[in-house]
Amino acid sequence: MDVAKTKLLTDLDDGATSEDASDVTERSIQQSSNDRGNGKTNEAKDDFNIQASLLALLQLIAQVKSRRANSRDQLYRFSGSSVPNNALTGLDEMFELADLAYDEHLSGKPMKEVLSEMNYDLLKHDTTSVPGYLGHYVAISSNASNEKTAIIGVKGTSNFEDFLTDMCANAVEYNITTNPFYDKSDGNYTLRCHEGVFISSKRLADDVLPLVHLLLASGYNLRVVGHSLGAGCATILALFLRSKIPSLREDGRKLQVWAFASPPILDLESAIACSPFVTTVVNNCDVVPRANVAPLAVTARLLRSVNNRLKERNLDFTNFQTTFAFLNKIREGIDGDMLMSADEVVSELERGIEKVDLKDKDHLYVPGKVVVLYDLWEKEEQKEQKRQQAIEQNLKSSIPVEVVPTAEEAILSDGTCKALRYIELDKRMLDDHMAPAYRSSIADIIAIRRAQLETND
Repeated sequence: MDVAKTKLLTDLDDGATSEDASDVTERSIQQSSNDRGNGKTNEAKDDFNIQASLLALLQLIAQVKSRRANSRDQLYRFSGSSVPNNALTGLDEMFELADLAYDEHLSGKPMKEVLSEMNYDLLKHDTTSVPGYLGHYVAISSNASNEKTAIIGVKGTSNFEDFLTDMCANAVEYNITTNPFYDKSDGNYTLRCHEGVFISSKRLADDVLPLVHLLLASGYNLRVVGHSLGAGCATILALFLRSKIPSLREDGRKLQVWAFASPPILDLESAIACSPFVTTVVNNCDVVPRANVAPLAVTARLLRSVNNRLKERNLDFTNFQTTFAFLNKIREGIDGDMLMSADEVVSELERGIEKVDLKDKDHLYVPGKVVVLYDLWEKEEQKEQKRQQAIEQNLKSSIPVEVVPTAEEAILSDGTCKALRYIELDKRMLDDHMAPAYRSSIADIIAIRRAQLETND
């Protein structure tokens, strides 16, 4: 059994928290064998009902959102510090350049024409769709009055071949002693990385390295951008370039990465070491930056607490009466009694986060400085009214208005940010990953900051 999966199963087993995962697995196999010998193959060994607990948790989250929305907002707010305005400079342009790697611009115009309108000249565009290889483009700034900038845009997941790369998600250890990407006092240069991302990025680095040498010799600074899978690969590509070109380590201005919606790809130490040259942007409850065993383990602990509360109130599925009572409880919706208070939910999350070892070798994190854009649950009712108005306008108008969630505040942290340490179960967790949601949130955050500056002046 995979080590990460074994640990997750251990988290779900109340009696296994103090035992080694392999011992738990061995004991379970032996017990299963004994049960078969005693004719107990159909008897449940654990009364953890994940389906009922998940339904109850979804109801509970909706109730918290309706009654104590600020509890979630506070968790986000205190997960990091205020984002300085210079960290947002150029964020909108970098996102558009990252999204352009999909070669599916909203205007329908070809990439070369769009880049020209943004004052860039296209040098190279690789549209490969072979699993383990990355579509990408390279462009250079065409405005002589501006800084000489070269863009490497890495394409994210858009087809089945990219999905196969995503699925190679094992945390694999690599020794980078001969080509380190940062200076370390003890000289032990090893990193653990998302396997699919590492392999694909190494191939991309080998491909673009000759062109990168020419660009640097011509005085260009590099900006590597990507969204989703492309964001993770943009970071690892930068690691390879820094490891092979000493001048990129000596002058941090020469290579910067903008990673939007990156999956967790690096061990803790390596992820933090990327902070001088990588900025990861996470939008709201986007599930992809939380797609790792550690956030899943924290969420599993919360599910276990909900399961225990269901048993305490005789709302489990042990017989007809408790099943019927559970269904009636769910039917109450957000107006029913809460299984746990908002404070209890936050406390359970906090305890779960504290119990998960940050340095566990199977836990990966999003890289670098992390800017988290988030909306306020406190204003959800007002925003829902605006969304409904926009939908009604679309029905009456021949020119549709894009109706997407947005963000209103931002924090600066790193991959250990509490807001990223659990899976936020919300109906928007997939929508928040998509390009329209990122575009909307970035535009609104920049507009809010600009308005604040004008007010202060």
